[in-house]
Amino acid sequence: MVPRTVRRTAPRVPLALLRDRGVRALLAVAALGTAWYAWPVAGLPVLIAGYWPVQVALDVVLAVGSWQVYRDPVAPAATRRFWRSMTVAAVLFTVGDTVQTVQSARDHTVQGLLSGNLHLAFIVAGMVMPLWAMLSHPIRATGRQRLVFWLDAATVMTAAAGFIWAFMLSAVVGSGLDLMLLNSMLAAIMLMLFFGITKLVLGGEAPFRPVAAGIALVGVALTALGVGVDGLAATAHPAVFMLSSFVPCVIMASCPRAQLVEMRVAATAPARVRRRPFSLLPYGAALATYAAGLTSLVDDGLSTRSWGLVIGSLLVTLVVLGRQITSFVDNAVLLRRLGEQESRFRSLIEHSSDLTVITDRAGRMTFTSPAVTRMLGYQPEELLGSSLAHLVHPAELPAATPGGSWQGRVRHKDGTWRWLDVVATDRYDDPSVRGLISNARDITEARAFQEQLRFDATHDALTGLANRALFHTRIAAADAGVLTGVLAVDLDDFKIINDTLGHHVGDRVLATAAERLVGCVRAGTDTVARLGGDEFAVILTGTTPAEAAATAARIVAALTEPATVEGHVLVVRASVGVATGPGERARTLLRAADAAMYEAKRSGKGTMAVAAG
Repeated sequence: MVPRTVRRTAPRVPLALLRDRGVRALLAVAALGTAWYAWPVAGLPVLIAGYWPVQVALDVVLAVGSWQVYRDPVAPAATRRFWRSMTVAAVLFTVGDTVQTVQSARDHTVQGLLSGNLHLAFIVAGMVMPLWAMLSHPIRATGRQRLVFWLDAATVMTAAAGFIWAFMLSAVVGSGLDLMLLNSMLAAIMLMLFFGITKLVLGGEAPFRPVAAGIALVGVALTALGVGVDGLAATAHPAVFMLSSFVPCVIMASCPRAQLVEMRVAATAPARVRRRPFSLLPYGAALATYAAGLTSLVDDGLSTRSWGLVIGSLLVTLVVLGRQITSFVDNAVLLRRLGEQESRFRSLIEHSSDLTVITDRAGRMTFTSPAVTRMLGYQPEELLGSSLAHLVHPAELPAATPGGSWQGRVRHKDGTWRWLDVVATDRYDDPSVRGLISNARDITEARAFQEQLRFDATHDALTGLANRALFHTRIAAADAGVLTGVLAVDLDDFKIINDTLGHHVGDRVLATAAERLVGCVRAGTDTVARLGGDEFAVILTGTTPAEAAATAARIVAALTEPATVEGHVLVVRASVGVATGPGERARTLLRAADAAMYEAKRSGKGTMAVAAG
């Protein structure tokens, strides 16, 4: 059985119903009509003359109310479909009662209360319309809930069948064949109506609100009782007959009005809802059956001993029902708390900035939180069933072992790589998880910031070349078994540029010189550094004296080329000293290259000199 919705703000609906003019008018009609038929002071002919016109008026109210619900823009499609059928049914009721009004206009005797064949045809046709809408309405319950639905529905239908037998069929047993057939046909229709309403109430997605549903059930039940009176009390007790027909009609006419009021209350002030995983309807039906049985026993009579057994059985049943309902309520509380915890957990997962992934033993992803869209660009359902290893950078795969923590690159949907900090927890033995839970946060920006800090600590801010610290680190790390060349480069007459054109022009000249130096060496093998001011140095790894001298010559030539800086055509020359030797002598090679550079300056600048081997 599908859990029914219970409004926490239920007091708002009764208050709204009492304030509604239509509902108050119908309550007034019900009170006045009940008094009119219960105390027939005007005389029987007057009551009979007004009976059918009153029925027509109530049919019109039902039709107009059903049409208003059908046309209400806030009503769901299923609700509008049902109330459209109710509108058609009410129109057929109106036509049928109008026909009967015309036929009985001149007959103010009790015979004028009896329905004609044409009237019955319209009434039956009208009942078929909502009946078909209810029977064709889909049941939302599935699996075990569907079994519970059918059991609850069977309980209600059994009780309804008992009522129909007690109040409709048992009284006509042994009567004329026509009366028995008529009541049997009406009983079948009433039984189907009971099933249709029960299906809508228990099956979920009911096309009417709770109060309107209760009004409909009461109206159908009283209609069944009224049918039992029809044909039996019309001649013997005509006032009772008219009252038994009038009250259900007023109740049914108020049903669409209650539906409309409830929909408007829900639209203007949507209420928070909770789900009740059981319905009280089957238990109410069981209790009603007991009440009807007791009523019948009072009429038929029993011995004192039998009465004791009946009352004892009733009390035991009531206690058992009370205990079961208490258990249901306790279970409902536990389920609600469990649902709240699950909802809280799901909300935390869905709105967390961290990514949560669950993988099975084969490494396939069985769950990914919505954060994967923001972090990696994938929709969660895209990754289900795929291997996590396909997203991890090959270099990080050895570190991405089950359990523990690791940092590595993971492929974004756009093809780029994102750095993630991952904490993995082995939960293969947890029946509710059965997988490896990995919580990851994006550290791409943090890692880039750290890389930038490391770069800034080892590189010159103006030129982007290695600074003095990195240069000496590379010198100290030179391979002892590899021939290494060191070049000392100093820009000639750079101070004049700074003093005459300004430091901003000087900075541009230094940057241009750095670019030309980098263009003269081997990328990824050699190191170009700015030691400070206009002093530069180059480490040539795995070179020869001739190659080192050739590199120095390229540098001299490249720096001699004119450079346009902020509209000034400048020729920047450099003096270069060259020293070559084994890697273990790299520190002494720098001093030798520096000495050779000063020798080049003394020999005329814009030249190179090679240190003596």
